[in-house]
Amino acid sequence: MIYEKLSDISYMYDTFIFDAYGVFWDGRGFYHGCLETMEDLVQQGKTVVILSNSTSLSEDLHKKYTPNGLIPGKHYNYMISSGDLLAEQIRHENISFSTCPHPKTFYVIGEPHTKIFADSTYKQVNELSDADFVYIGVPYIYPETYRQYPQYADKFLPVMLDKSKQPVVWDTLITAPFSEVVKKIAYLRLPALNANPDFTAQEGHPLISDAESSFVVRNGSIAEMLRNHGVEVLEYGKPHKNIYDYVFKTISNHGIILNKERTCMIGDTIRTDIKGALINRISPILCLDTGVTSQDIALGLSVEEICCQDNIDFNQIIQIHSVGGK
Repeated sequence: MIYEKLSDISYMYDTFIFDAYGVFWDGRGFYHGCLETMEDLVQQGKTVVILSNSTSLSEDLHKKYTPNGLIPGKHYNYMISSGDLLAEQIRHENISFSTCPHPKTFYVIGEPHTKIFADSTYKQVNELSDADFVYIGVPYIYPETYRQYPQYADKFLPVMLDKSKQPVVWDTLITAPFSEVVKKIAYLRLPALNANPDFTAQEGHPLISDAESSFVVRNGSIAEMLRNHGVEVLEYGKPHKNIYDYVFKTISNHGIILNKERTCMIGDTIRTDIKGALINRISPILCLDTGVTSQDIALGLSVEEICCQDNIDFNQIIQIHSVGGK
């Protein structure tokens, strides 16, 4: 059975964990009815958590969403990111790989996240040969790479302009520009660190006139490329147990008794949101009409086929059209 909206089944749960992108946010704005649904849950005394596979700290996510109308205390109780968890691990020097138990230096792919490594003992280096490990940042394309791949110019979407109004940072729809660095990392046998296991994300690109939201490459795709080349990848975030334990601990520290049987995860991505819910024994609620799964369905895949690809029991999933309904 497929339910129309989340409120059709909300009586079954006390704690609601929401993914952001593809669930209530499409990269440009909120999906229909989501804010109203989340506000209603908070008013009912439910615990509402936003759990994002983002390398940004939650304090920065607050700054991003609040001006758009997503208000703490009104629409949600807690906002947690995988970046929060990684920052805590870095602060306590808990990063350890089987091939390098005590790393000190790191090389960055994509966007460097200075806040995550701020005031830590880990030092960023500019050459792979000087690194103990690789940190997978948001896989943005920068001018040097952009110039190397003119054949993919239509696959790059501008994110930032310089003072002369020229693009200097791009999102990418393909992983090809990262193939060479992945091969070098594998050759050097460097392990990698990733705090966003999402393969893609739905993003808006306001620098492109009348552009719609696009599904762009994210950190998890680069991590998968590295794994396919035999690289050890340490990950934080959905679907891994580490981020759910962090969420449960955060809730408990605020005096809330968590009952997993009355806790659900609302997501749009089967391999992260839904798989993570099943691993951690909470109810998985899948949005069909928004986000990643809606794209897969548009390409002709069924939810059952997607689940089979990811070794997930289709029969355990609760399906809704969207959080707010049509």
